[in-house]
Amino acid sequence: MSLALDQSWCYWGVAIAHGLLLSYVLVAGAHGLLRWHLALTAATGALSGALLAFAASAGPEAFQPGPLQFAAEMIAAGGWFVLLHRLLRGPYGQSMPELVRRGLWLLCCLLAVLAAAACWFWYARGPAAWLSGVFGTIALTAALLCLALAAQLERDAPVEGPHALGLLVGAAALAAGAQVLAMGMALLVSVTPPAIVMLRCLAMVVAAVLLGRAVSRRPQWSLAIFVSPQARAYLPRFMAMLGVLLVLLAAMPFHRTLEPATAHPLGLLLIGLTGSPVVALLFSQQLSARARVFLSKHFFPFRYDYREEWLRLIDTLSSPEQPLPLPERAIKAVAQIVGSPAGLLWMRREPDAGFACTAAWNTRMWSEAGVADDDPAIAFMFERQWIFDTAELVRSPALYGGMKRPAWLEQFPDALLLVPLVSNQLLIGFVLLLQSSSAFRLTFEEIDLLRTSGRQVAAHLAQYEADQRLAEARQFEAFNRLIAFLMHDLKNLIAQQSLVVKNAARHKDNPAFIEDAIATIDNSVARMSKLLQQLQSGEAGGRRSRVRVAAVLAEAVERCRGRQPEPRLGSVDGDMQVEVDRDRLTMVVAHLIRNAQDATGSKGHVEVRAECADGQALISIRDDGCGMDAEFIRTRLFRPFDSTKGSKGMGIGAYQARSLVMESGGALVVESEPGRGTCMNIRLPLVDPPVAARGRGGDEG
Repeated sequence: MSLALDQSWCYWGVAIAHGLLLSYVLVAGAHGLLRWHLALTAATGALSGALLAFAASAGPEAFQPGPLQFAAEMIAAGGWFVLLHRLLRGPYGQSMPELVRRGLWLLCCLLAVLAAAACWFWYARGPAAWLSGVFGTIALTAALLCLALAAQLERDAPVEGPHALGLLVGAAALAAGAQVLAMGMALLVSVTPPAIVMLRCLAMVVAAVLLGRAVSRRPQWSLAIFVSPQARAYLPRFMAMLGVLLVLLAAMPFHRTLEPATAHPLGLLLIGLTGSPVVALLFSQQLSARARVFLSKHFFPFRYDYREEWLRLIDTLSSPEQPLPLPERAIKAVAQIVGSPAGLLWMRREPDAGFACTAAWNTRMWSEAGVADDDPAIAFMFERQWIFDTAELVRSPALYGGMKRPAWLEQFPDALLLVPLVSNQLLIGFVLLLQSSSAFRLTFEEIDLLRTSGRQVAAHLAQYEADQRLAEARQFEAFNRLIAFLMHDLKNLIAQQSLVVKNAARHKDNPAFIEDAIATIDNSVARMSKLLQQLQSGEAGGRRSRVRVAAVLAEAVERCRGRQPEPRLGSVDGDMQVEVDRDRLTMVVAHLIRNAQDATGSKGHVEVRAECADGQALISIRDDGCGMDAEFIRTRLFRPFDSTKGSKGMGIGAYQARSLVMESGGALVVESEPGRGTCMNIRLPLVDPPVAARGRGGDEG
């Protein structure tokens, strides 16, 4: 009797496993007509397990193939046959001819006729050994047929991404193989050995688990059922009671084998262990809510299409066709998730300066004082990453630590939710959504969506504010660059005037000096007038025109003749013309000449020359001074405000020179070697001189 009960317990385990699989297929599927075929396989497995359990309770003699066991075997094989045949007839069986499929059904009909005839002989003329052989042979044939279909499915099917079909084929092969083993042993030795029975039960349970795993990886094999939110609220309690029933049912065969003295305490202990969690789940709102969320997340289809929600969020935030500014679009993007008709945006003003209302969508702006950093609602929302539900605050204040509705929130009687905007672990703002006319209840799906969307919106708003600060910084940078360039020009003008004053006492009686001094002052006045025009227009650049390179170089060399060593003007192609601001180009060349003079001793040489090279004007300022190394040229020469002259220099001359050349479409190339000198090469695009200028052989000078 103990052996029979052990075997009965094994088959009850098979029935329970397939019953759970049936529940999972019916409840947790997503799409597809195969749901009913999967459900049929699970249901036939559960029914087969129950019939075999009843047969096992009659003793080992029941395991001689008879009508009850035969019915159980055929039910199990039939469920697998229908599923495998449907898969081969569906998307995976294009290579199986229609004639073969019809032949399979003809074979099944033949087996059914033989089974019916054998059952009639069994009940009409009594049990017979040859009838047991017929039953076993038919069941063995059905199992082999299922095994062949599984092999055919595995061969014909394409490779599945998540290996779902492989799991299904493995489950079918395991169940059919176990049935072949059991029926084969029954035919050979008349009675299936207990070890084979237990091994087969284990195989059937594993097959049920594999099939459930296949369904979870390929949810389109089954069709979801609709369960209303109201029904889901009661589902955890019903599931708990069903769990207790299954545990007690599974323990029943084992419990009956015990002596009363042992059975009664163990029964009470079992009921206590299974009943305590159920009681807690029935009467604890928190546990019930957690169980409901778990079941909804893992066993029911979601209410939202997350792909569509994500695409809509990104489109609202980033689409150039959106007419609203980004802060208002941010409110709209969050409000669309819960169907809110309006909302407001608060953004952090400065560290520890609280939050100010910066935007409103479909409602008026809030002009009152800001919300403090230490406001209880703000602190609670940030610390717990909490979606602040105003209705829940009234309904369940314990969830909010007994917090009262903030005073500033009282001004919004239709407030619905506060959504935190967190970027880089910092609360940069929050969105207040207003209540719509329809009823709304916050669930885990809205919480997950709002929390994730809040982070994305926060990232966009943080980038938006960073872009604004960068634009302001660039405006200040442009203004500072203008001032620096003007100061540099003024410094050069002052240097010219200082040179005149310095030589006035010695050459004041020289008419040539007086004439040269007046020309220098006149040039300085013209250049200062131009600087004033630049200040009024806010631009550092002047007006471009056609300029003869030879005239520019001659003027620049003349400006630098008062310093040692005096620059020498070498060969210059007199016909070369470029389109630049003449005054600025002259200033750049003069600055490069002065730098060469500073780097060269009084006995050194500075030469300026120009030639045409590859359709460009190549202006070279060469000296034999101290030179520069490659590291200095790469890292410091053109860095603004980095000077080797101490307080005498501003460190923007080389930077300004390169900027002018690059603005004119040219390039400034430096060739230098420590101890051997430097050559500054300015390349500028040539322009064809005007016809009139060609005729008279000159320009405006």
